[in-house]
Amino acid sequence: MGLLKALSKVRGGYPGGWREYARGYQGNKTPPFQQSSDPKDRRSLIPPTGLREYWYPALPAKDISSKKPAGLRMLGEDLTFFRDKNGDVQALWDYCPHRGVYLSWGDCFWKGYLSCPYHGATFDGDGECVEFITEGPDSKMVGQLKAKKFPTVTLKGLVFVWMGEGEPVPPEEDIPPEFFQEHGQVLTAWRYWDCNWMVALENAYDSHVGFMVHRNSLSGLRGRLGVAPRSPIGSRPRVIGNKTIVPLRVTGTGKEDTRAYYNKTQKQPLQMHYPRINAKWPKYTWRRLWIWATEPMDRKMLKLPLFETNGEWIGQRLPGMVRNDYRDHMYTRWVIPVESGLSRLVYFHSARHKTAFGRFYEAAKFHLFHNFIHHFNFSDQDYDAQRSARYQYPEYLSATDLAVVQLRKLVTEHARGMTKSADMPEVTASEESMVEAYQELEAQSTGTTPTSAG
Repeated sequence: MGLLKALSKVRGGYPGGWREYARGYQGNKTPPFQQSSDPKDRRSLIPPTGLREYWYPALPAKDISSKKPAGLRMLGEDLTFFRDKNGDVQALWDYCPHRGVYLSWGDCFWKGYLSCPYHGATFDGDGECVEFITEGPDSKMVGQLKAKKFPTVTLKGLVFVWMGEGEPVPPEEDIPPEFFQEHGQVLTAWRYWDCNWMVALENAYDSHVGFMVHRNSLSGLRGRLGVAPRSPIGSRPRVIGNKTIVPLRVTGTGKEDTRAYYNKTQKQPLQMHYPRINAKWPKYTWRRLWIWATEPMDRKMLKLPLFETNGEWIGQRLPGMVRNDYRDHMYTRWVIPVESGLSRLVYFHSARHKTAFGRFYEAAKFHLFHNFIHHFNFSDQDYDAQRSARYQYPEYLSATDLAVVQLRKLVTEHARGMTKSADMPEVTASEESMVEAYQELEAQSTGTTPTSAG
């Protein structure tokens, strides 16, 4: 590359040509996050750095030593974690109340205490200043100086922190139940997405990304649907307990599933004809080489409900979880805002095994299969597709966007710390087109089948 640039200079051209700064200094990076300024746009109400009055996963307890604190940014807030005299993990605001420096850059010279790197203000697990090294044992700062404390709880080796200003709710209200089960095994993976937390969350039940974003994922290659069917109508989400939304599949009505758009006596073709461009999608049919063997298993899975709907812990749950029940394990993707344009994702793979061999088998399956197939190969395709979504511009929503709208309503109307805006209409201008399109399609016969190409 260096040689090519040198030669380009010799001939008088700009190194890299027009492509060098085609998008300015942004390059291929995610565009900076900007929120909608329209007061009648539901997105303008969503906090850019997340919902505060909740428990969130922070970091593995094993990564916090007794010698050195650990700094972490969550919801735009800097925290420092260290161990108290009992060995329990505590969290303080990463801000020394004396001169404002990072406490996480300090040290734990004495077991259970954290000392500031600037003047040696030394705090206990409750944030009380118990000594001030540079002023000696007679310092008047002792008992006067206090660092802000964030409540924590450690479950199955993972530290959770209460980020709210109000009194913490019981951890059981926000933390998945498998963390409290005796035989619950929880395996974790961590990722960072260079985008806003809602952008990272809204794709989870997007009804119509399957045969575009995931068509060549290792999961999507097993059948002709490419994870989800192509239809102009999306799943109808159900709200449970004002905490969770669940998109239902076939429920008997024939109107609550994208697959119900097709005649039940036919299966969706591999290729479909798009008459206005006189083309077929997918362009090639090499899937036929193997779907004769993999599709029967895929079809069997589709006959099952997408989720068991007997609780509030399956679906998209506040403050930022996606939870799917795969029957042999529970999948959780928890999106934690770091800053307005950066999200930390923690994946939980949960199973119940009473024997050591069972736990070993589950861990091996997680590390050798699930972690890559689901968390990286599949999810990173969502990230690559969605990260340039820009909240500052108007949207024209489709009938397949029901779950996205319902998630936004859940956040803006039912999340702790949120107050519903009196000026926000029940249906916003951006949602009106979606509602009209959905009602029109829903009124059609469930036997309607779009034009196919084989």
